[in-house]
Amino acid sequence: MEESMVYTKQAKESAKNSDSRDRIIEASFQEFGRHGYEGASTNQICQAAGISKGLLYHYFKSKENLFFSVCDRCIQDLENVLAKDWFEGKKSDLDALLFFYQKQAEFFLSHPDHYHILTQILNSSCESVESYVSEKQKKYREQVGLALRLFLSRSQIRAGVDKELALEIMLEMVSNLQNRYLDSIHRQQISPIMAQQILEKNLRASLNIVLNGILDPQGKERHDNR
Repeated sequence: MEESMVYTKQAKESAKNSDSRDRIIEASFQEFGRHGYEGASTNQICQAAGISKGLLYHYFKSKENLFFSVCDRCIQDLENVLAKDWFEGKKSDLDALLFFYQKQAEFFLSHPDHYHILTQILNSSCESVESYVSEKQKKYREQVGLALRLFLSRSQIRAGVDKELALEIMLEMVSNLQNRYLDSIHRQQISPIMAQQILEKNLRASLNIVLNGILDPQGKERHDNR
C-alpha cells in the first residue's frame, strides 16, 4: 500500500514537472521567435508561462540552455513532419521533391515561431551560442537537404557533374524561394493560398531550369556553325 502511494506521488510529481517544463518551452517559442535570442526576455517568458524565475532556472541552467532546448524542439518538430514517405504514390521523383518542400512550407506557415527560430539558427552570429548554432546549422541543412539528396541519388546525373556542388546550388535556390514567400506572408503582403501557388510554380520552374539547363543545345550548335 505504501509503495503504491509513493509511486502515485512520484507519477504526479513527474507529470507536474513535465507540464511546467512544457509551459516554459511554449512561452519561449513565442519570445525567441518574436525577439530573437539576444532580444528575448526571461522575465516575459516567466510571465507568459505563469512561473517564477527560480523555477525557470530549476529546469534550465541559463538563457542559453533554454534557447538550445527550444532549437532542439524546433528541429525535432520539423523532422517529425518531414519523416514520412513523401515519395510514396507520386507520379515522378520531381513531384515527390516538390511535395516535400510544400509540406515544409505548410509547416512553417502554421508554425511561424518555428520558422523565425530556425532562421535565427541559420543566420545567427551571436558569439555566446556560436558553437551550438554551428552544430544545429549543419543538422538543419542536412534535414532540409534530405529530399534533394535522395532526389539526386535516384536521378541520372550528367557525367562530370559534382553532386555535392549541385546539391548546394539547389538547396540555396529552394531556400531562397521559400524564405521570400514565407517572409511575404508573415508581413501580410500576400495570402497563404496565393503564396503556396506561387511557390509551387516557381519551385517547379526553377528546378526545371537547374535540371535541364538554360542554354538551348541546338542554339549553341547553330551559333558555332556560323
